[in-house]
Amino acid sequence: MNINKKIGIAIILLAVAMFVLGMSLFSYQGPALNPVISKIGMWSFLLWIPTIILGAILIFIGKSKK
Repeated sequence: MNINKKIGIAIILLAVAMFVLGMSLFSYQGPALNPVISKIGMWSFLLWIPTIILGAILIFIGKSKK
């Protein structure tokens, strides 16, 4: 397995984790939520799509170098 493919898979797993974390933090309306944590959730939710695209590109590059 090529290093680009391994990194691509890791980045896609990171994107999935960002999506789950972003959804849970951004949609939480509890009284004790720090505004910084809410902003982190917002940015995680917004940036998971470019992250998953980057991972797919790296996997494609890893497959094409064989």
